[in-house]
Amino acid sequence: MIFFNSYPPVLFAEVFLGKCMLKMEEQKNYLFMDKEENVFKISEFISKSLSDCLEEGELQELEKWLAEDERHRELFDQWSSTELMEHKVGEYERLDYMKAWEEFRTVRRDKLSAKRRKIRRTWMRYAAMFMIPLGVAVALLSRDDIKEKSRVEPITVKAGKSQAVLVLSSGERQVLDLGERNIEDGGMRISADSGRISYNGKSRSGEVQDAFHILEVPRGGEYFMILEDGTKVWLNAATRLKYPVAFVGGIRKVLLEGEAYFEVAHDTTRPFVVETEQAKVKVLGTSFDVSAYEEEGKTWTTLEEGMVEIESLDRGEKIRMVPGEQICLIEGKGMEKYKVETALFTSWRSGRLVFKDMRLEDLMRNMARWYDVKVEFYREEAKDIVFTGDVKKYEDLNEVLEIIELTSDVHFTIEELRIIVH
Repeated sequence: MIFFNSYPPVLFAEVFLGKCMLKMEEQKNYLFMDKEENVFKISEFISKSLSDCLEEGELQELEKWLAEDERHRELFDQWSSTELMEHKVGEYERLDYMKAWEEFRTVRRDKLSAKRRKIRRTWMRYAAMFMIPLGVAVALLSRDDIKEKSRVEPITVKAGKSQAVLVLSSGERQVLDLGERNIEDGGMRISADSGRISYNGKSRSGEVQDAFHILEVPRGGEYFMILEDGTKVWLNAATRLKYPVAFVGGIRKVLLEGEAYFEVAHDTTRPFVVETEQAKVKVLGTSFDVSAYEEEGKTWTTLEEGMVEIESLDRGEKIRMVPGEQICLIEGKGMEKYKVETALFTSWRSGRLVFKDMRLEDLMRNMARWYDVKVEFYREEAKDIVFTGDVKKYEDLNEVLEIIELTSDVHFTIEELRIIVH
């Protein structure tokens, strides 16, 4: 038996019931019952039946309800599933409940009409119930209308995967996936396997040449590489990195479009420089993240270890950073420095997506790159809704959107590879 007394029941009441009322107003879909009191009564009976504590009269009412419509029986069977309950618990445990509570109350206070507030007061009398009956109530109230309809399988959008294209010095393009591949180019031996590429030293053909490679990671992809000097680089989706096959001379320089995390091999005699369209990031040996997507018009640098110096290419302005700091360079406006929780900006390389007070528009932009989808907002004001959460990067997009729906005044629909935010 699964119990749900770890979280405040009133929170689930606000989140579940609030979203339910919004959906009902949009769809005008009240279904099997006309009175919300009946919904909660049946929900409580289902909850008690799962705990084997139904009284005789309650059992009779529940059996009568189950006999009224085959869909009632279907819903009861679903909520009796241990697999379903464990899945729901897993989702709820990833949420920042207190944050969700405050966000939801703010949204509801600003957007609900007087009539809807009155409805909420009526329904909140039931806020002391457990999560199971609340979840059942939502399922009852938000199902499709009673008319027979053909069932349509939901569209599942898979998470991204390791994939990239290596552009050799000749312009030849090598597609990299999880298969093993050995390449010789520019006097270097290169091996690619299981989502990583590494430069392993000089080839048998002779001296290293002054040659450059480009590693392109598409939307819906990621890749890991080890440069010739031992520097490790994690490339995020929609990213392009240009670099020499071997670093020759007094400086190690790479060109970045998109986002990458660097663990720079220490070398006091040769600084390592990451150059973007707007800035130069100069280091000797350190760990940091650089995000410079063209469509955002900003360059973000987040430092975890060591020390770096950021130089604005248009103004020549220079700022030094220490661990725990982030610099944002906005085109034409200069640089600003912040103290940040670095994990919020670097966790993507470790298989998690962590957000804190992030605007929904920015969050969905990140999702669009990783899942290779397009996003459309039905309501402009929804772009400014903020979200706090921590999800696994490799989950299906449907799972991530469901978590966002639980703590935000938004609803998502998926049409092919297009996400519509309502």
